[in-house]
Amino acid sequence: VELYADDDLIAIDKPAGLPTTVGRAPGASVAAALLDRYPGMAAFGDARHAGLVHRLDTGTSGLLLAARHAAAHARLRAAFAGKQVEKTYLAVVGGHVADATVVTTPLDRHPRSRRRMVVARADRGWPARTEIMPLASDGTLSVVALRMRTGVTHQIRVHLASIGHAVLGDALYATNGPDVGSPRPAWHYLHARAVTFDTPDLPTGIVTPFPAHWRPLFATRGWDPIA
Repeated sequence: VELYADDDLIAIDKPAGLPTTVGRAPGASVAAALLDRYPGMAAFGDARHAGLVHRLDTGTSGLLLAARHAAAHARLRAAFAGKQVEKTYLAVVGGHVADATVVTTPLDRHPRSRRRMVVARADRGWPARTEIMPLASDGTLSVVALRMRTGVTHQIRVHLASIGHAVLGDALYATNGPDVGSPRPAWHYLHARAVTFDTPDLPTGIVTPFPAHWRPLFATRGWDPIA
């Protein structure tokens, strides 16, 4: 779903379960849909990403940004590289999160599984910083907002799991997550909520709607969807 579009960029609200990039086998993806609608995106970046300037895991829903032309692509990539883009996420996690906290442990590839990331030693890995702010809790589950300017693969999921609050439904990192009923959630409860730019040639900020597939969980716990 397109949330915003101008001559330079497009903001998309990606559903959980849809891959971001074009895979090796034919199939639906955000990049494939963009190339179908905007064929000119094939002229810059690469064919797997179309005009996308960042990625979301397949199970993560929410905001993705794509450039409309090569100059905008370069400008957006530079803004991300220069940490001029603040990304805000929502997550439902296991346990009671009582206080705001910041996790700054670096991350690295798992030595035996390329699919996984792990907390690294201080002198290794990629720097990563995740700010965690509690919004609601029933003691078993908590809703948190997360802010980050770094974008290491699986950063939020690994940081939350490392402090004992893995994302609900995360099959890769939540090994002993709370039971919220059967069947198991199809996708983990992580949603890219918003981006804010610190550069005058880009929109001030873009916000996605509250994820519709979260409403049943919120209703059973008496939580109000976040406006």
